[in-house]
Amino acid sequence: MKLFKEKKKESASLPSPKSKPLINDEAAQESADTFHVKPLNFSIKPTFKKIFGNMGLGEHPDEHKKKTDDRLVHFRRVSAAGVHESKRSTTLLQQLVRDFRNSLQSLGAEDVAESDLETWAILIFESMSASSRVFHSVHHVFDVSEGMSDPVPVLAAFFHDVIYYSIDGGLTPKQFNILSGIIQEDPGGVVRLRERFVLPGAQSRRHSGDHKSSMRDAQDQTDSLIDMIACIFDFKPGQVLNPFKGLNEFLSAACAVRCLRHYLPLKNLAAIAACIEATIPFRKPDEDGNTPPQLLYKQLKLANEKFEMEMTEVDVAMAVQDSCEIANRDLRNFAQASCASFLSNTWNLMHESNIDLRHTTVYSISYFAVALKKMCGFFQFLDATTLYASFKGVPSQRDVDLLTKKAQDNIDIACRYLQAKLLSISVLSALAELTGGDAPIALFLGDLPEKNHPVSPGIEDFIQPAKLCANVVVNDKVYRILEHGREGGDTKFDLQNSPLAAYLYGMLGEAGMDKCLEYAVCPMTPEDAKKLLDSLPREAVVYIAKPCAILAESRKAGLKAIIEEYSD
Repeated sequence: MKLFKEKKKESASLPSPKSKPLINDEAAQESADTFHVKPLNFSIKPTFKKIFGNMGLGEHPDEHKKKTDDRLVHFRRVSAAGVHESKRSTTLLQQLVRDFRNSLQSLGAEDVAESDLETWAILIFESMSASSRVFHSVHHVFDVSEGMSDPVPVLAAFFHDVIYYSIDGGLTPKQFNILSGIIQEDPGGVVRLRERFVLPGAQSRRHSGDHKSSMRDAQDQTDSLIDMIACIFDFKPGQVLNPFKGLNEFLSAACAVRCLRHYLPLKNLAAIAACIEATIPFRKPDEDGNTPPQLLYKQLKLANEKFEMEMTEVDVAMAVQDSCEIANRDLRNFAQASCASFLSNTWNLMHESNIDLRHTTVYSISYFAVALKKMCGFFQFLDATTLYASFKGVPSQRDVDLLTKKAQDNIDIACRYLQAKLLSISVLSALAELTGGDAPIALFLGDLPEKNHPVSPGIEDFIQPAKLCANVVVNDKVYRILEHGREGGDTKFDLQNSPLAAYLYGMLGEAGMDKCLEYAVCPMTPEDAKKLLDSLPREAVVYIAKPCAILAESRKAGLKAIIEEYSD
């Protein structure tokens, strides 16, 4: 892994700053939203709807999407293919520029250069449009910020996922320049904080041969703003940054404050950083029972005193409440009313975190099995009580409990769904192992559907869901999603529905699936493969092997031998 990665070719197609303006100033002024800064009244508590936007319990995600899109005027157009399409009235870059402008004006920033607004918008757009981003795309920024009126959390929402170090393969050239003097990469790809944070360009001045620059006091080159961010995150100089415990969030916060430092006072920058710190997910209380918001409050108070930010007690408390809002919005997918939609987003996350799955038809059966097994493990150990945060009654404990319960329901269904998928892929892995070894998944399942290409035969043409028997216990929601599919359409690496998994789950039921899963190991040896097939009903092995023998012609002889062995 490299700290500095090559700039991707896709970014070359973005408008250059010297081309025609990204927005029409008059149109922007007419449609610009007005932000109202929340009064510093400690008794005011945001409502459940304010904290979680339009994704409250019981609302279907399609309705959320409709309401989100309504913030922009839509009209209809006819594409070249004669298909009616809905078109937004602004581009994503335009909306970023406008929201940046409105937020900064609401915070009292004066004379904000249009070139800076454009630079920040393009930074976020390019960073979150990388080929590695599927769930954490630029649309996620608007999902999190949608409906918020307070400018600080809006700005935090824009930057909170701008850095995704391991997924993106390092930093882009623009990110690298912004974050200069903050981190270093050790052998093996380990990222750590520098012992001293220096201002961008300070190192080059030190080695430029300029005698006056080289003699400048080291204190003048220290970036105290990043010291402040480290204090808020409770990070120490030289500390190794864990990708699961704040690496991305710290660098995203550093990116935000370095971009905005010339326009906002320290207390606003600190509040933005605090909001981004709160998006570090899945954290339990510490050994003394302090929750992440309580620890953040402590660190923000410490930073306020140390760096003389002039925040009042109310300022600090409300900054932490804003951070809870951002953190809860960031994870509200877990509490979606529709579990099928939640699983669709889960599949997007799996696409992001597994490089081979981005190569749609060339990943192997065993690799997909490993990816599913990892995702199963994640959900099995995920504690729903760590998802949603509250501070001094905002949001209320009742609201947090409602969301936690819905999230737990979704997690439980996701576990069983993933286990059914894992079993089905493990059976394919067993058949492959016994007939020649691991192979591309397309060999046994067929091609994934592609736009503008004829549909070819696939496993779904041969496998029908098993008829449910009265003595077989299944979770109806799990079975329905397996049979009819996740919401949101097919992903690039997997079908929306899962006919093979639906067949096995319907035949085996909950208890039978658990028994067979004991033999679903990764990697799989021929001995493991035989044990797994032997754990299944014999008719199931034959039913699955027959279509595989049709699709995988080169394995026909081996698969026919398995069919004969397991036939009565």
